[in-house]
Amino acid sequence: MYQTHLPKVNSGLIHDLLIRELNKKSDDTSTLPPFYMVEIRTATGTDQEKMKNLIFEKTGFLPSIYESGTHYVANMRLSLELLKEMCESQEGIVRITGDYTGGISGR
Repeated sequence: MYQTHLPKVNSGLIHDLLIRELNKKSDDTSTLPPFYMVEIRTATGTDQEKMKNLIFEKTGFLPSIYESGTHYVANMRLSLELLKEMCESQEGIVRITGDYTGGISGR
């Protein structure tokens, strides 16, 4: 079902984010989304500057760029809404994966 709504996003990432959102609502300690180290894979030939700016505009964080501009990595606050926006983007995004880091400084 995850792939139906967010086809470019790793199902493990979606599941982890949903579990954290459910637990957050029961704890009600913070209204801010959790931090994740997010990896975005793009098609070859994607404009690096445009992708970097898109990620910065949506997250407020500049990504590191690897593999000749097809792999972007950033530590960011992640929400389902942001994942949906990224999936709907026409910027050449092929795959989004990530891991929970707990805070801005990572694990």
